[in-house]
Amino acid sequence: MKKIILLFALASLGVACEQQPDLSVYEANKALAEELMNSYVSPTDYDFFASHIADDIVHQSPMYGVGQVGKDAVLDQAKFYMGNFENVTFNNPIWLPGVNNETLQPDGGVRVYGTWEGTSIASGKSFSVDAYHYFGFKEGKLIESGDFFDATGMVMAVCTR
Repeated sequence: MKKIILLFALASLGVACEQQPDLSVYEANKALAEELMNSYVSPTDYDFFASHIADDIVHQSPMYGVGQVGKDAVLDQAKFYMGNFENVTFNNPIWLPGVNNETLQPDGGVRVYGTWEGTSIASGKSFSVDAYHYFGFKEGKLIESGDFFDATGMVMAVCTR
């Protein structure tokens, strides 16, 4: 019985001493991701947004049939959203660290779930759309990202009179 208790105590100690992952890179990248997301809330921040996009970015567009795009399309997408919508908010965000697909360990990437809300300037119609975004950074620049929400449906619903 003493051996079982000793084994249990040692096993518990091993679990308690398990190293926690270093999330310092994630925390720094999360702060930058939050600032980039806030660029859509405060459209006067377009220059900040543009200055943090890497020339060789690979971005998964949320628009139907578009697929992955590069820097020019990312900037065009930002201009479109920032110039055509007002009173934009990103509500109830759930921020998570990105993980390496093979090891499932944090890799400095950032993921977020939340709900975008706002109003089309042209039609005055409001929208609310749930979204998922991911961000990968290198030297303070966004090198990979993706947006997953019904962008085409949202635009069709609110941009027509």
